[in-house]
Order: sequence, then C-alpha cells, then structure tokens
Amino acid sequence: MTATVEKKTFCGICEASCGLIATVQADRVLELRPDPDHPASRGFACSKGVQFHNVVTDPDRVLYPMRRLPDGTFARASWREAFDDIGARLRREQREHGNEAIGVLWGNPIAWNYAAAVTTVGLAAALGTKHHYSSASIDVNNYWAAAHIMYGATAINLLPDFADTHFALILGANPVVSHGSLVTTGRIRDVLLDIPARGGQVVVVDPRRTETATLFEHVPILPGADPWLLGAMLGVMFREDLIDQHAVRTQTAGIDGLRELARLFDLETAAARSGIDAATITQLARDMAAAPTACAYGRCGASLGKFSTLTKFLLDALSVVTGNVDRRGGMVLGDPMADIEGFAELLGVSGRGRWRTRVEGAPEVNGQAPVACLAKEITTPGRGQLRALIAMSSNVVTSGPGTVETATALETLELMVSLDPYITETSRHAHWILPPSLWLEREQMPAFTQAQSTVPNAQWVRPVVTARGQARDDWWIIDQLARELGVVPSPMPGAQWLGKLGVRIPPSFSIDLLTRVGRHGDLFGLRPRGINRKKLLDHQGAIKLADHCPTGVLGKKIHTRDGRIQLGSPEMLSETRRLAVPDPSGSEYPLRLFSIRELRSHNSWLHNVPKLMTGLRKCRAKMHPDDAAAAGVHDRDVVSITSPWGNIEVPVEVTEEVFAGCLGLTQGWGHAGTWSTAVAAGGVSYNQLTPTDASEIDMPSGNAYFNGIPVVVSAR
Repeated sequence: MTATVEKKTFCGICEASCGLIATVQADRVLELRPDPDHPASRGFACSKGVQFHNVVTDPDRVLYPMRRLPDGTFARASWREAFDDIGARLRREQREHGNEAIGVLWGNPIAWNYAAAVTTVGLAAALGTKHHYSSASIDVNNYWAAAHIMYGATAINLLPDFADTHFALILGANPVVSHGSLVTTGRIRDVLLDIPARGGQVVVVDPRRTETATLFEHVPILPGADPWLLGAMLGVMFREDLIDQHAVRTQTAGIDGLRELARLFDLETAAARSGIDAATITQLARDMAAAPTACAYGRCGASLGKFSTLTKFLLDALSVVTGNVDRRGGMVLGDPMADIEGFAELLGVSGRGRWRTRVEGAPEVNGQAPVACLAKEITTPGRGQLRALIAMSSNVVTSGPGTVETATALETLELMVSLDPYITETSRHAHWILPPSLWLEREQMPAFTQAQSTVPNAQWVRPVVTARGQARDDWWIIDQLARELGVVPSPMPGAQWLGKLGVRIPPSFSIDLLTRVGRHGDLFGLRPRGINRKKLLDHQGAIKLADHCPTGVLGKKIHTRDGRIQLGSPEMLSETRRLAVPDPSGSEYPLRLFSIRELRSHNSWLHNVPKLMTGLRKCRAKMHPDDAAAAGVHDRDVVSITSPWGNIEVPVEVTEEVFAGCLGLTQGWGHAGTWSTAVAAGGVSYNQLTPTDASEIDMPSGNAYFNGIPVVVSAR
C-alpha cells in the first residue's frame, strides 16, 4: 500500500487563507484539516476549506479544452486546437477592430491566485483595453475609491484591530460566517467574544439577526441606509464636541468640509431613513467617542448599497475623528510580506477616474471598468464595442448584476473564452472552455490577503498534488493567449521589448523580487534572516512576521499632497446631497431587499460539493411576520418578488430574524450547465432583481447596486 504524506498549505477559497494540512496518498488528497500551527488561523478552518479536495476530484470538473458545438454542447479538443482557433479569432478582432475590442473579466477566485492576478492585469495593460472587468466592482471598489479620496491611493485599507479594541462597530458584515473580509483575523469569533469579556462593546448593525449579531448587541437597520446612520453619528460627535482635536490637527485636512457634510444628516431624518431611533444613534456616537479605543468596520452588506463609497468614507471618518487611526485597538495598516499594492501604485495600475466607460461614462478604478457596464458594452455598437472576452473563474451571470441581460449579451460575442473548472451558467456561453488548475494543484501564496492580516505572516507553498487531466495554471493559459496576440501580459516598463527578444518574466520571479526587497525580505542575502520564495517554499507552514500590525506608520503609507488624511471631499458632499433625495418607489415597492450569504457557500461557488449541500440547504427568502401578513403570504409559500428590474419566484421563510420592512434572500443560487449537484439544487439568481444602468450604481466606485433594492412581495 502506498504510504501517506502530510503537506502544509492554505485555503484558497476566501480571504481568511486558513492554514491546512493535506493528507496525500498516491497523488490524491484523502483529507484536509486545519493547521494548528498557522500563526493567523490557529487551528481553524471552515467546512468549505476542508471539503475542497472533493472539488479537485469532482466528476463534473472540466479537465480538457472544450469547444462549443453548434447545438450548444461541448466536445473535447487539444490545447493546440484551442490556441490555434482562439488565436485566429483574436487576431481577426485585433486586425479589424483593434485591441480595444478585446476584454478580460475575472472573478473572485483569481484574487487568491497571485500568478493569475498579476498576469491578467498585465494582459489588460499590454492590450491597452478599457474592457477590463473584475468582481471587485461588485463589493470592493468602494474601499479603493474611498481610499483614493482620503489617503491619495487606492491601495490603502485600514484594518480593525479587534484583538485590542474596546469598542467595535460592525456594519453589514457577518465575520462569524465570512471569517473576515478585507481583514484577516484568525479565530475571529473568539477574538470578538473576548471584547465584551474584558468589558468592551461589540455592536452589529444589520437588517438580519445574523450569526454574528446573535452573539452581540444587534441594531437592525433598513438595507442601504448605512450612510444615514454613520453621517448622523458624525453629526452627534460634532455637536457634542466629541472630536479628538489632537488627531484631527496632526493627521487630517479639511475638517470643516466634513463638518459641513455632517450637518446634512439631520438626526430625525436619519432615524426615519434608517429605521434606527435617534436615541440609539446618539448613544452609539457617544459610546464610540468615549471608548479608550474603537474601530468601525463594514463589509459586503455595506458595500452593496447605492452609496457604498460614501458609506466607507463615513466609516473611516468616524475612526479618524475619534483618534483611532494608526493606533493599537483602533484601525491599523497591514504589514505585507510583499508590497504588491505599492508595486501596483508605482506602475500606475492603481488609480481612479483616469478614464470613463464608453457607453455610460462610469469611472475606472484600478484600471477596471464596472462589471455592471459589461452587458451594454457588448450590445452597444460603435467604436470600442466589446467583441471578444477572456473570462477567468467568473460566473458573472449569477454573481454579477442583471442576470438575464448579461447572459443574453454574452451570447452575442464574436468570441468568448472561459477559464473555468465547470460548465456553468456563464461558461456555457463560451466558444471555448479551458481547464485551469485548482489551488491544491498549483504553487500559491496569499498575495492579496497577506496585506489584510492583523497578524503579519508569510507563506508560499508548492502544489499539494499534480493537476488532473490537462488542467494548466491560469497564468500559463493567459500567457499563451497573449502570445497569440503578440503581447507580453505585464505592465512592467520594457516588458514588451523584452518579449520581442524572447524573454518573458514569470509572475513568481516578480513577486519574489518584491518579497526580497520588502521590509521582511532577505535583500538578496544582505539580511540573512529575511524571507524569499525559496525559503518559504522549503518551510512547512506559515512564518509569523510579527504579533500585530505596526503603528506610527501612517505618514509612510499616505499618498496625499500634504501627507494628511483628506476629510473635506466635494465629491462626498455631492453624494450626500444625492442621498437626501427622497426615494419615489416606496408606495409601489414597500420592502427593501438585501442578500444573505451562507456558511457553506462562497458567492456562486461550492454548490456542486454534495457534503456541503446536505440538510436544509435551499434558496429561500426571509420575511418579517408583519410584512408577510400585509402581503397575505405564509411560511413556506412560494412567493413572487418583483423589483423595477425583474421578477422571481422563491419559497419564503417567515421569521423575526429579519427587520420589518426588509426582505432577505440567499445569494448565489440558480444554476445551469453541467455541474449536476448545483443544477439539481434549484433556486433562482438574486441578481435577476438588480439593475445594470450606471445611474443606479455607486458612481464614485462603480460598485453594483445589490442591497436596498425596492421590491414588492405577493402570493403566487
């Protein structure tokens, strides 16, 4: 019998990047379990991570290049056949319509695939195309837009130091389920529980009594009303002189502009628009200001509203004016092993508003157009029309806005290439599906998440098993497609010239270089205790770089002209005035819809793993008893949900778990294609109810509008 071996790795599903130990026999993973020695996750991993080896061996997985036939089915082909046909089609579009007709689209999994991310960004830069789309414009770009406004660079992200705080305001986040998003704190549930245990306070603001809200003080709010709460809290702090004047004087500029903005958030109006009474808003402001240390953290729920950049701006402003930025127990700045964000800033990849989309004039963020604009860029004729699309690990039909519109648009492309392990509701529209390796099958390092960790650490791992079938690394596939177009997929100066000489620098070399010259790097041997790629690959598990993020570093991180946090923003003042305009849809659509993410799902991922689909897993809406009675519906009824942009039918659960006036709906369901368990699970796509018009998205960031959607529920 073949002996088993154990290999340390980390989970590549989400931002937590939990340490794992794989038990391997005959090049097959028998089991995944948490790594007790990982400095961040500390022996924790969720049910999704420990089941991922079942994705690797899934009989529905695409393992060979697949060509779509005229009848819509797919047939196996060789890599050579794929590249020959794709190359000919790409070159035709390039010749007839220019590089501007070619686009790239990448989904959430690419963010945890450093080599693919670097190469994809490089391909878009090499082509000079404005058709560069990613899942970031669903729920992340508001972070980068607010950072650009306040700190002068899109790469800066303040992390809540939950481990040392006395007051935590958590808005639209459910870290007990998500395990932290845009912040990585190991065993985050335990860390949060420790705050009240030592006399502190945790307040969870959410339309639903979530798994996190159940454990702490829960303040219900109407979906999309987050800026009303935050702006009103700021107003209380200004009126009652609760501002940390020293912090304002030494760290900021434009405090008078912020004061003017806060005046627009009348307390009584804020109470009416948010569903939170004025006394509670006032007390929250006082509690945060009075706490010895405090942090304000919002995530997906707060990033999916129509005013998500304003929400993030106000969240950070609360921490700034209370003196809780760059401070233990407040909001701190990450200490990454490789400064990829800084590198992107240096190369000009980072930025905002340097150009606008062709059809609706939405601003770019980090060189990317909003995914909400994708369908119209495909279907609107004229110069620059998107005609050929390379999509990587993206199920945009289900995860992006305007499900039906997007699916219809994809079908009209002259060429669509999808790098995806499944035939999904998105990839089934592709002319070619190319099989990527999965994270257990490739070298990986947590390039994105290691910058968001509150316990700085470093890890770089070899493949746990050999890639199955003919699956290849995403970055290699992208590079081959780039060769067909005659470009090098890199934004590096001189990359195209070197390419003509036959020199193509692999992503591992570039990131290793960044690691070696970084704060923790070995400086090519001059710092013997420092790290590099080889040292990390040879090491079993992660290396702790520090016990916590450093403080006193704001001056080194900020990129504004005067080196100060900018609080007086005309753009945010304009957004506040736009926010104040009454919503005319209240009578026709009396409820406000918000999305629910589940413990055993990640976006539209993992519905094809049978062990994750056991029990009562189903697509359902959640409705307060008062709203159900008004609509004449009962528990377990199949109801009709209608928004100004679509209609779906779904079973309803009547429960006091959700706030009155709200409707919660599980997200990521409604599958098609050949991933059998996912398709059999049924359900419908939440995003059939969402808009794609630029007038309906968060304009400063391009973030899609998902939460706070006006809907009406009726009996079927």
